[in-house]
Amino acid sequence: MTAMTAPLPISVGTGTRLLGEVIAWACPGLTVPHTLLVAALEAAELDPGVARELAPRHAFARACRVLSDRRIIRPVAEDATTIKFQFTAESREGDRFEYTLETMLTLDKQTGAVTCELPGLATLAQEELDRCVAVRTGSDVTRVIQKLFERQADLFPIRPQGGTYFTPIRHVEFVDKIQDLLNRVGGRLLRFPVPAGTPEGNRSVTQAVADGLAAVVAEHRQAVAQFGTDTRSDTLERAAEKIRSTRFKIQAYAEYLAGEKASLDRALQAASDELRAKVEQIAGEPVLA
Repeated sequence: MTAMTAPLPISVGTGTRLLGEVIAWACPGLTVPHTLLVAALEAAELDPGVARELAPRHAFARACRVLSDRRIIRPVAEDATTIKFQFTAESREGDRFEYTLETMLTLDKQTGAVTCELPGLATLAQEELDRCVAVRTGSDVTRVIQKLFERQADLFPIRPQGGTYFTPIRHVEFVDKIQDLLNRVGGRLLRFPVPAGTPEGNRSVTQAVADGLAAVVAEHRQAVAQFGTDTRSDTLERAAEKIRSTRFKIQAYAEYLAGEKASLDRALQAASDELRAKVEQIAGEPVLA
């Protein structure tokens, strides 16, 4: 659960009160060694565990983007230790495409070793896979940042497509760390302070926070609706904990929500009631959410 102890809003600089910041980050064309990303997280005082090693099967999926030039690559078999891929060469004669079996390639899921009957292709595939294991992209860095926010702070999208967010002022120190991280790996963080007291600013912040929390409540209700007799008890407990966490956030952000708080409270209570009813239906034991 996100810690929420700072007052809201606070005074900064010349005394202007801030509701928070609108932030957006950019990592276009970014590639960074995995080891450097881990070191940057540690230097920025962020959890390096969010930058996990890339499993060989996922690294090979990325490698296929390069290897698939003029060929089609498809997995055809898998067991506990290996995945076998068929490489089919594609060529064109006039107005027709022709497809010829090129080779079968085997990937060891544990070691990342690649074997096939064509030595040159095996070498190319191994080199590309190793590169993908060692290097992280801008999309990877974005996923790392989003995971960090999920654990430690809150992002509220201010546009349906995402990419630009409002973050409450209580998280300013955490945002500083994210900026430090991006600076170290070659990305950029744009930050636009939102002062309190402007009608449009206040309205926009209320809408962003309310919409963000409403989406979370909707996710709770959708998840509960899908529970059935085969749902594990620990899954039900996690659902109850998520509802409790969301209730805490609604209370913590009450000053931002204005008149939207009451409707959010009702929707969340409905989610809690639906979970309780589902638990009683499945197990006959109530769970307090």
